[in-house]
Amino acid sequence: MAVTFTPNIGLAKVTEAELANNWINGTELQADNNSIIQDKMDITLTTYTPTIIASVTPPNLGASAVFTGEYIEVQGYIFGTFTGLVLGSGIAAGSGNYGIKLPVVADGAFHSVGTTLTDTPGIPTCIGEGYIYDDSAIATSTPCALDVVTVAGVSYARLITEQFTGKAALMFGSASPAAIAVNDAFSGSFNYKKA
Repeated sequence: MAVTFTPNIGLAKVTEAELANNWINGTELQADNNSIIQDKMDITLTTYTPTIIASVTPPNLGASAVFTGEYIEVQGYIFGTFTGLVLGSGIAAGSGNYGIKLPVVADGAFHSVGTTLTDTPGIPTCIGEGYIYDDSAIATSTPCALDVVTVAGVSYARLITEQFTGKAALMFGSASPAAIAVNDAFSGSFNYKKA
């Protein structure tokens, strides 16, 4: 094997040509590299059950509603998703602005975090994006931004809707973009620094 010596400390190391030769003709370095990549890609997601609250009266998503979430923590940052599907009997919109529970409290020193579900949108930090699907009125289905508020020690994502014809409120709530009904759905993906 060809080696060179590092000046001043006499450290022997493989030359670039020898390293390239081993990479092309040998499989040891490739196998080690592939093992490292496979190990780093084997990520276990943690599931959580997001809940929905409102600034006045929480909604009822129905007896058969499906509400799921999952996330991963990477060096103090939380990456995750949530989905909600309104199904079954007993659906009620409640009243006020909605908040979807996040799995871990957001860092209020790093992010600008609101303290109520009625804070002015745009002041709290944007932590992701989402989509609201209105099954009965496609015109009010809309992409949205997620910002973050922490109420009573729990962080929630708010869905801030884009501009659409007939928009009456700034964020997802009991009447915006429309009262929730069977087969409506909403989802979001988020990333933020944990407290």
